[in-house]
Amino acid sequence: MDESGPKTFRRGLQIIEALRAAGDDGLKITDIAALTGIQRTTVYRFLDVLVDQDYVQPATEDRVFIFNHAHFAVGPSATYSIDRLKPVLARISAQTGDSSFLVRRENGDSLCVHREVGTYPVQVLSVTIGHKQPLGVGAAGLALLANLPKNDIEQILHANKNILPTFGGMTCEQMEQLIRSTLERGWSAVGNAAVPGVLGVGVPILHRSGHPIFAISVSSVIDRMPLARQRFIVELIKKELALAIV
Repeated sequence: MDESGPKTFRRGLQIIEALRAAGDDGLKITDIAALTGIQRTTVYRFLDVLVDQDYVQPATEDRVFIFNHAHFAVGPSATYSIDRLKPVLARISAQTGDSSFLVRRENGDSLCVHREVGTYPVQVLSVTIGHKQPLGVGAAGLALLANLPKNDIEQILHANKNILPTFGGMTCEQMEQLIRSTLERGWSAVGNAAVPGVLGVGVPILHRSGHPIFAISVSSVIDRMPLARQRFIVELIKKELALAIV
């Protein structure tokens, strides 16, 4: 960049603040330029650096950029980066024998950012790193969705109402009930939706503000997931997350 010193720093902060204020909808480069008064070519250069340093995340559609809450988390959530959570998932899968998944929100979808495979002969492998599906049809996505503000939940359900039935006949009404159950329990459970014959449980990872950053889920065949084992896995996830705090 040709700018240097405090002026450069101030412009970077302006871009970050504009994206933070935009929330999960994100902003296009033209929007950032209009809001900050910074030329588009300069915005491009700043975004290259901010994305490289994981302060900002590019969405997959329409060149939209999103503020990365996980990078700016403070307090306990500050330890929850993808790299830091990878060994957490490895320990969870080693102890349960089942596949575990790390998921974050991308607009109205859940995005798998890491997966670990267990030792049980039958593994849930249909969800791979980079896989996206509507928020709520998987256990991790449901844990994220349930902890979003009410208005966000309503908008996401409206946007996904036509695609939800392709996931085990899911309806918005059923999803709303799953959300209520998730909030009552403090963890999610959903079966026969994303993958037929499979049930998963999920635990949200929250920023200190209450905003969900990530969620971790463990999935296996339904016969292997009675309620007692679901609770055991949830407590294991919580324990491993607590041990990850330094």
